[in-house]
Amino acid sequence: MDDFSSISLLSLAMLVGCYVAGTIPLAVNFSEEKLKLVTVLGAGLLCGTALAVIIPEGVHALYEEMLEGEIRQKKYLNVKNIIFFII
Repeated sequence: MDDFSSISLLSLAMLVGCYVAGTIPLAVNFSEEKLKLVTVLGAGLLCGTALAVIIPEGVHALYEEMLEGEIRQKKYLNVKNIIFFII
């Protein structure tokens, strides 16, 4: 299977999975308190997953560039800007 087919199949599976997982709270009658709890847990899971993926990839990319010696003095890539975006 070529790369495009595997990515397309994986994207379709993620679409179906997200749709099904998103309709579960709509299909079940929750009280307002439990619906808020489900919303908070979903938002926390989304943020946690994003941070668990984005931060290591960013560190890896910066570390890889430093090892290869390709970091040049660019306007947008200096320590001050990196610290600003982290904060």
